[in-house]
Amino acid sequence: MAGGQLNRGVIKLMLPPAPDEVPIPGARFDAWLAGEAKAFLYEAMALSKVDSPYIPGVFEAATQQTRAGWDVPWFATELISGRSLAEQVGSVGPMDQNQLLDLAHDILSAVTAIHHVGLVHLDLKPDNVMLEPGRARLIDFGLVTKANQKGRLGGTPGFFAPEQLDDVIEERDFAPAADIFKLGVTLAIAAGVRLPDIWGTDPFGEDQAVRRAMVKGPRLSPLSAVLREVIAPMLAFEPHQRPAAGAALEQVRDLFPAGSSKGSGRGQAAGAGKPPSQNPSRPAEQPARAGAGGRDPAPAAPGVGAAAGNANVGARVVIVDRLGLDWTGVVVGVDTTRPGNILIKHESTRGAQNVRSYPVSQVVRGTPLK
Repeated sequence: MAGGQLNRGVIKLMLPPAPDEVPIPGARFDAWLAGEAKAFLYEAMALSKVDSPYIPGVFEAATQQTRAGWDVPWFATELISGRSLAEQVGSVGPMDQNQLLDLAHDILSAVTAIHHVGLVHLDLKPDNVMLEPGRARLIDFGLVTKANQKGRLGGTPGFFAPEQLDDVIEERDFAPAADIFKLGVTLAIAAGVRLPDIWGTDPFGEDQAVRRAMVKGPRLSPLSAVLREVIAPMLAFEPHQRPAAGAALEQVRDLFPAGSSKGSGRGQAAGAGKPPSQNPSRPAEQPARAGAGGRDPAPAAPGVGAAAGNANVGARVVIVDRLGLDWTGVVVGVDTTRPGNILIKHESTRGAQNVRSYPVSQVVRGTPLK
């Protein structure tokens, strides 16, 4: 319970390895294990410092003594009901321009909040981006560290920034610019560019060969001009040439059409907020695909899409949100503040945000209006 509200959480705990399972001298094992436990709980501490709706919240963190004498560290965080960006792209395919802007907004918001408190994520990749109804969220803060901390470099091969591939561990390897680079790679993959194609070389190859390919710049020609303007600066070879998270977020917010809840209100970029040019007839709110499996949305039922109509309260429907995910929900009413929208309670989520407003044009199965 939090503030009288029931929250679903997930508990993460660290189970100790046996002394013979790690290459640590027996005399140093206990000290090593204590350090590992401290590092484990640092993830919870880092999460608790960040205030963002695009990052899971922490409910509690503690240690639990066992009969064997080991104090097991654990922490409980908010449960994210959704699927990873990696799963979504793998099963459905690339996101369109609208969906990419939504994704970039949400993750840049998370990264801005992280950097604001002096932390760096260090492992930003599609597997660590979760998609749930209406938003994306950044998870897995196991490698989060202070921006000026030096130590062992962690991360995922294929997502290292060029400064992390020079065989020298230094302060800039842990700087915010590394997160921006990894986000650029993540967004390019979400847009349909294969990881090897970004640099035109094997991203898991010899470090120096990968760095030489990075000097030439990313290969983003398959993307629209709008998306290239967002992603390319993030992939600059030199860290100081990459935008700060806050500046990149403002750039993305300017690309949303006027009236968007995520936009700056300026909506200056031509073509921003519109669907890809190959589908000019598709409504701006209608995603390019439905959900898992890449199937096309089913034809809307008669009357669906009309601005008028009474909600078919209690009807089960499947909707597709702006990030391209399909969700099963129950109609709870008409959104009187947004003509043409209905309120749907998602079956996969709990709490205050499980009822959301969607245009009836995004319903792909079921009858939302009577």
